Amino acid sequence: WERPKVKLLYLELQRRGVCSDLVTNSRPCDLSGTAAWQSLRKLSDVDDDVHASNYRRADLVLLRWPDFYEQDITAEELERGTRSVAIFFAPQTRSYDLAINSILTTFAVIVLILGGIHMLTLDLTYLSKNLLKPLVEISDDIESITRLQIAGATSQPQEEHKNMNEVRLMRRSFSNMKNAVLSWGKYVPWPVVQLLMRKDAEANLEVTEKEVSIFFSDIESFTTIVESLTPTESLKLLSRYFQDMSKIIDDHGGIVLEFIGDAIMAIYGTPIKISSHPMAAVMSAVQMIKALSSINMWCAREGLPPIRIRCGVHTGDVLVGNMGFQSRMKYGVVGSAAEVPSRLEELNKSYSTSFLISQQTFSRLDGSRLAVRPIDLLQVNEASGSEEQAEMVYEVCEISRHEPKLHQHLVLKHGDGWELYRSGKFSEALVCFDEVHKGMRKLGHAEDIPSAIMCDRCESYVQRPPSSHWNGVWDRADNK
Repeated sequence: WERPKVKLLYLELQRRGVCSDLVTNSRPCDLSGTAAWQSLRKLSDVDDDVHASNYRRADLVLLRWPDFYEQDITAEELERGTRSVAIFFAPQTRSYDLAINSILTTFAVIVLILGGIHMLTLDLTYLSKNLLKPLVEISDDIESITRLQIAGATSQPQEEHKNMNEVRLMRRSFSNMKNAVLSWGKYVPWPVVQLLMRKDAEANLEVTEKEVSIFFSDIESFTTIVESLTPTESLKLLSRYFQDMSKIIDDHGGIVLEFIGDAIMAIYGTPIKISSHPMAAVMSAVQMIKALSSINMWCAREGLPPIRIRCGVHTGDVLVGNMGFQSRMKYGVVGSAAEVPSRLEELNKSYSTSFLISQQTFSRLDGSRLAVRPIDLLQVNEASGSEEQAEMVYEVCEISRHEPKLHQHLVLKHGDGWELYRSGKFSEALVCFDEVHKGMRKLGHAEDIPSAIMCDRCESYVQRPPSSHWNGVWDRADNK
């Protein structure tokens, strides 16, 4: 270090002033020539000169003799006791350099810290991109699978070549699991799969009694149709048909239980809870019949024959749940009510209708949007046990767009005819059914079989009335 330069600024010896560079009107302290003794000055005056000068107090060194630094005396005693005073200018060069070095050191530390933070940020970005982000994506996919939000779970996979080996392995394993779950959902109704995953338990043999609406449909004369098609064409036709029908069932809150050849069996009301499941099942069937027009247009373009379907819907209590045995089970329904929809579907052949429902389903309908008319009194549920428990079967179809008022009038007239028929007023009933039969031709029906059958029955009972215990059920084999 360079030795600091020391300069005398004030000197007082034996209570006589020698020189002072603190003020301009005093003799300078260069000690040249002969010093002139000046009058005595108080210490307070010297202190005022120091304050008035341009020197920093930190660069000044004060020497007093005698030195009373460690003694506790008053200002007057200090004034009387001090014999000599000297003030030197000694710049604090070393302190200045130390301050500069301290600033440079602090700056270097800050640069190192900022560099470390930057490197840490780069590391965290790398970890986030190659570890945390893939893990979050896998977690989101797992949650989507758990909730069966298949659209979210089947998104396009991210690039994996930059990911860590463990993450790539985890993603590949999860992808295999996801494909297995998606494949599982093609065999088991999705709501059932979702119920099992939310329950977080293994599927067990278990059924509960619930009221549901059951739907059953079949393609009319499908055996004859497939005889003229190759296996590939048959599969193509069924695939399109099942796809469109299943979507309509899903849209109305139902689930497809199984495909039986060309038949479809579905339920409404469980496991997806729908308070108005009879109406949902009926509207779904009506929509399915309506969708046949677009399917048949597609068939025409593909060179395939057109198709028609017959449907049946019944509402009742059944046992629903997992059935089978411990290592192989299916979700389904059992009970006498489960057989009714297939019988209703089969009855469509006898009346040339497309959609029949039971009395239990009819009683729960809001029929303002539909044309619903009674067709026949039948024992559709074998568990009822006797003809006295025969139930009315109803036909359901959309109200004609071209002649809605006429269609509604004919439906009501058909109902009036049945009231008269069950009351034994066969002649009056014959008039109603005949009017319906003729009116249906105006709606585009070449031959309305339900009204024609009732006309024949009324004529039969007019000629030969039934017994006094007759309950409305047709009891003669010589006529439909």
